[in-house]
Amino acid sequence: MPTYEPHDKFYRKARALGLPSRAAFKIEEIIARNRLLVGGARIVDLGCAPGGWLAILVAAAGASGRVVGVDLAQVKNPPAGAITIVGDILDPTVAARVHSELGGRADLVTSDLAPKLTGIAARDEARSRELIDSALGFAITTLKPGGAMVVKLFMGGQFKDIVDSFKRHFGNVEVTRTKASRPGSSELYIVAREFRG
Repeated sequence: MPTYEPHDKFYRKARALGLPSRAAFKIEEIIARNRLLVGGARIVDLGCAPGGWLAILVAAAGASGRVVGVDLAQVKNPPAGAITIVGDILDPTVAARVHSELGGRADLVTSDLAPKLTGIAARDEARSRELIDSALGFAITTLKPGGAMVVKLFMGGQFKDIVDSFKRHFGNVEVTRTKASRPGSSELYIVAREFRG
């Protein structure tokens, strides 16, 4: 099993490109592998701080696209072209502002939301599930029919139940791991396509 090296090639590549973290390469890989985006896309990035995913999403959407990021924390240096909103997606005024900034239904909703871990497995898993459910609920009100969603999740007892909740709303649901995820990490991503609307 490969040992975890904190300053591996993904960390070094992020630093060299001026990206806030290795996380950028996770969404880049998922978008490329699944051909999720075309220029001009409307995208919402939930849990967008520190901004690594935003940088990749703005580049993928191009000059005619719209990328809106939401997080409880402020993004210190958001990439040019991204609109960032500080707030909770469960707050109706925040959701309304996202919809207004987007200017239409989203082609893609991404969620890198994760709880602050306590080390108490049952509590962490329950909180993680709450965030996934919140992200899915938000996407249902935001995506256009045929749209897609990418959501981070961790392998755990509710795994199958979570995947099934996406299958109720999307025609195509896959679970994938990325090369940029740390070795030994239980981090996975749901790639849900063909939103039924």
